[in-house]
Amino acid sequence: MELQWPLILFTTFVAWSAGLFGAQGAAALAGEGRRAQMPALIGSAALLAVGGIAVFFHLEHWERIFNGFGNPTSGITQELACIVVVGVLMVVAFVMLRRGAGDGAAAGAANGEAGRAAGDDGAPALPKWLAALMIAAAALLVLVTGHSYMMAARPAWDSPLGPLTLLGAACAAGPLTFAVIEAARGEAAGRAIALFSLIGPIANLAASVAYLAFMEMASASYTDVGFYYDPTHPTAGMVDVAALSPFAGESVAMVAVAVVAAAVPVAAALVGRKTGNWKAWGAAGALGAVVGAVALRMAFYSAGASVYLFY
Repeated sequence: MELQWPLILFTTFVAWSAGLFGAQGAAALAGEGRRAQMPALIGSAALLAVGGIAVFFHLEHWERIFNGFGNPTSGITQELACIVVVGVLMVVAFVMLRRGAGDGAAAGAANGEAGRAAGDDGAPALPKWLAALMIAAAALLVLVTGHSYMMAARPAWDSPLGPLTLLGAACAAGPLTFAVIEAARGEAAGRAIALFSLIGPIANLAASVAYLAFMEMASASYTDVGFYYDPTHPTAGMVDVAALSPFAGESVAMVAVAVVAAAVPVAAALVGRKTGNWKAWGAAGALGAVVGAVALRMAFYSAGASVYLFY
């Protein structure tokens, strides 16, 4: 199958956006990273917008996209619903951060240095209930996006490991990106973000390796595919048995890049925790997570193209 770049970018940027949004919620629950909340929120919204724009390039007639929203069981409808929920929560968080910033500045002006210290230089805090909803909505958005690609007709895709790899990418890129924003805002990464910046990449690496192994095993289970012929090319087989392995030829490079790039955030998180230099190592880890997610999706399309069932 031809690589569907609009969908690859859509799923990757949605996962990155949701991961950053969820990391904001985790930091808010832990009472950390107040100064990073607004920049992270803007970054998360921008990433979601980039993913949304990218998906339109997949459609030849994007104006007909609304025809699919009449079916609540379709993947595109469920993705839209989750995106709307996340968008609403982003607006609520923005309003609360702006309102909290005004209250914090007023408290600082009224109480002097003590007030500014207590208010974290006017930086607002999100309420716990909103932080919990942010985490839940972000996770649901990623899982629903990944679930859209689980198809019984494509055994190499039909596994819960697919959505879990997308969630793993979110859990790797999100906290690491938030740690970079904290460092850029002059804050040290809090204990919660530092911990999630390590746990997320480890989970992402495990899920990525497991899914790649599953796709290879799925292809091995369907190597006996019958030939059928195109009437206009009666001597050319429609199925090339030699190409049935999804990880043959150039696909090996995709798999190697996916695994190596998924391992980079783990190493970056370990070094970041040891040195405290999250600005450099957090950025390296987040970039590795994004590159790994893209490479994994490239292998994903390669595997799905070569292994399929007819009904």
